[in-house]
Amino acid sequence: MSGTMRIERPQGKGECMKGRLYLLILAAAFGYIFGLAAPANAQWSIATADGKSNLNLGFLSQLQYEGLDNAAATHTGQNLFLRRLRLIAGGKINDNLSFFFETDSPNLGKGTAEGTKTASTMTIQDFVLTYSFSNEFKLDGGMLLVPVSHNAQQSAASLLLVDYGPYSFQHSTPLNSVVGRDYGLQARGYLADNHLEYRLAVLQGNRGTTSTMPFRTTARVVWYPFEADTGFFYTGTTLGKKQILAIGGSYDEQQNYKAYSGDIFLDQPVGGGNSLTLQADYTNFDGGTTFVTLPQQKALLVEGGFFVASAKASPIVQFSKLTYDSETSTYENQQKIAGGVAVYFNGHRNNLKALVEQIKQDNAPNRMQYVVQWQVFTY
Repeated sequence: MSGTMRIERPQGKGECMKGRLYLLILAAAFGYIFGLAAPANAQWSIATADGKSNLNLGFLSQLQYEGLDNAAATHTGQNLFLRRLRLIAGGKINDNLSFFFETDSPNLGKGTAEGTKTASTMTIQDFVLTYSFSNEFKLDGGMLLVPVSHNAQQSAASLLLVDYGPYSFQHSTPLNSVVGRDYGLQARGYLADNHLEYRLAVLQGNRGTTSTMPFRTTARVVWYPFEADTGFFYTGTTLGKKQILAIGGSYDEQQNYKAYSGDIFLDQPVGGGNSLTLQADYTNFDGGTTFVTLPQQKALLVEGGFFVASAKASPIVQFSKLTYDSETSTYENQQKIAGGVAVYFNGHRNNLKALVEQIKQDNAPNRMQYVVQWQVFTY
């Protein structure tokens, strides 16, 4: 077992730990000082004279410190970089037609194995056109985040922790998705007085060597006993502003590939502006004979936080696990446990999160990861 392995640390490990602690404190202090000072309330918007069309502009910046043990757990690599840097535009063309456009330069400035820094690789992250025939029927088209699970459909700007669950996008590479995105059309609507949501999508998927593969299809259904989460992207937490209980399930397939999930999300005000946020997602991925690089595997994500309004802060925890069919797979099971605190100077517009994570894998030493992230978001 990985927990019984003994790893000899180099003599400089103590100095590295001191340096890591120093940088954690420095990053936290930097974010705290600027978090108190930086306003982020305004939305940049342009509207036509009749008010029927508008254009909203914004950005998402996530400056991050990361300390991560290497695979042998003999030393810790450290980075100060931009985890996400996104330019955002959206708005409505008329009363029925709206759009959302977003770019991203992920991991900008992060160190590479060659000793250089990741250069700007700006890509199109999202492009969504939505035509609303009614609340019961909307049509989304473009480069869409695929609703394989609740976590896989959340907005990166409102995540409870600093990132998605580590195993929420296992389907992405074999299906040639871009961070869980795919090209196609999706029907979406809210029935029974907004208590029932459906999403039905037809997507490109992996086209195969001669583009003869059948299209990818995805379906999702969610039941909301209280308020519904009606945006294209789901929230990670509303910080006590809404009461949301979402019980959902998804199914994703292309030829012999299949993935199904069940999930539950709770965002519950508890008085005094305080709130409890919980999420649990279970997803079974199986590439079958279509995508042999995606053996049958089960991904579990459980996370939670309790927002204390008077302190504008929340303890946050996350447990994730990936297990393979032991009889047919040579892949190693993995598990990650993370915990820390989020300080919301101005909600999701301006916050600071600090986390410590333990990473476990069968037949490998345990590793640690340390993250401090300062987010500024306006849209």
